[in-house]
Amino acid sequence: MQVIVAGAGALGSVLGGYLAEAGADVTLLARPAHAHAILADGLSIEGIRGTRRIRSIRAVTDPTELGRADLLIVAAKSYDTGEILARCRHLRGRIGGTLSVQNGGGKDDALGEVFGPEAVIGATCIVGGALAGPGRAVHTFDGATWIGELDGKPSPRVDRIADLFRKADLPVEVRPDIQSATWCKLNQMVPAAALSCLTRLPLHQIYLDRGLATLFVELSREMAPIAARVHIPLGDYQGFPVKTLCAQPFEAAVDSVQARGRTMQERGMTNVKISTLQDLERGRRTEADHTIGYTVRLAQQFGVPVPKLATLFEVIQGIERASTNALSPTPA
Repeated sequence: MQVIVAGAGALGSVLGGYLAEAGADVTLLARPAHAHAILADGLSIEGIRGTRRIRSIRAVTDPTELGRADLLIVAAKSYDTGEILARCRHLRGRIGGTLSVQNGGGKDDALGEVFGPEAVIGATCIVGGALAGPGRAVHTFDGATWIGELDGKPSPRVDRIADLFRKADLPVEVRPDIQSATWCKLNQMVPAAALSCLTRLPLHQIYLDRGLATLFVELSREMAPIAARVHIPLGDYQGFPVKTLCAQPFEAAVDSVQARGRTMQERGMTNVKISTLQDLERGRRTEADHTIGYTVRLAQQFGVPVPKLATLFEVIQGIERASTNALSPTPA
């Protein structure tokens, strides 16, 4: 299978590397330093599966070098989506399908506008990664990927993608309710990102702390009515049982979040940091506006009160502005 990964940073490199190792013909569209390091010495993936160097992978910086492919995976930061898709517009009609593993809301609509609605495959992913340097990706969380046609119907192209992921030992599940899975991932990612940015803690420590676990559940439940307004049912998925979390007795829900933290600790997953926090710590622009902000704006559109989330978003925006300004050169 010919695969293009557009916006191959941490997550895109981890996925692309494993798919290439499994025999796929993979091309990464990456930033110059990362692409040049891969071309020179292959892609190194470190982390929870050990260390391996993958040389059977191609990397480019110029989208015009990209041609026909069976699958286009979009893994760019949400705020780079417009630029990446505009530069890949020439691939319309030349790809078998496209899916996004990004965190932001509205991602499938963006893909459909550029490549045509018929090209879009729904997807959501909780694989964790980080970049240790050019040519070096770190696999931090061995989560699953869910894929499916947006209309819920079975299709050979989705089955082929799932088979490739399984061959690469990447947990994957084909879902007829992929839009629900995508929303439920956002329901859990937004509280995790908000609390990570405010506490600067690894994810398992947020889950383990009773007070933070309580706030996590409160934020998740604030978001739940938004799904109903956009006619998306909540579901339970491995790693984020949102329907149960929002419906069970409150203290039991908090207990279940703390149990996640204990499981992560037992499995040695104690270095997992939400990508939003990784960017914030580096003084970079974060995806907060495309995840937390997207949710707040959607709530406002439908008249759903999200007071805690809206307040946290305002604080995070202030932190991001201060962090970015602190690293900017002072005018002479």
